[in-house]
Amino acid sequence: MNKHKFEINTTPGIDPGSYARIAAGIASAEPANNEELSQDKYMDGDGYGETDVIGAQTVLSFSGHRYYGDAAQDYIFSKVLELGNSRRTQFRWTEPDGGIFEGDCTIANISQPSGDAGAKGEISFEIHFNGRPSYEPPAAP
Repeated sequence: MNKHKFEINTTPGIDPGSYARIAAGIASAEPANNEELSQDKYMDGDGYGETDVIGAQTVLSFSGHRYYGDAAQDYIFSKVLELGNSRRTQFRWTEPDGGIFEGDCTIANISQPSGDAGAKGEISFEIHFNGRPSYEPPAAP
């Protein structure tokens, strides 16, 4: 995942915003589509079912170590006691081939530094896209 670029807008409500890269101290990023499924069985299926994906939300889970002074982490962890719109901003995910997912998001499940004495502070947080993110395919070669 080190070839992927993740950026969060640290000045929501200001156009064009100030994007900070989520990278320092981050050891893991896991995207998931959190799909909602409808699984149904019909009389003509001889007891077998079928599945339709009827909803989804793109969520990225990050984990690593707290890096104080990093603009992205400082912004995210400044929201730990906030609720509602205070957790909303914009997020951009650039893939190694240049494709870009972008859209409004919510910062969720912020887990502050924890761990053993003498160890780095373990952290985690999630970025939940609000609605379908836009996708810009990579430029043609």
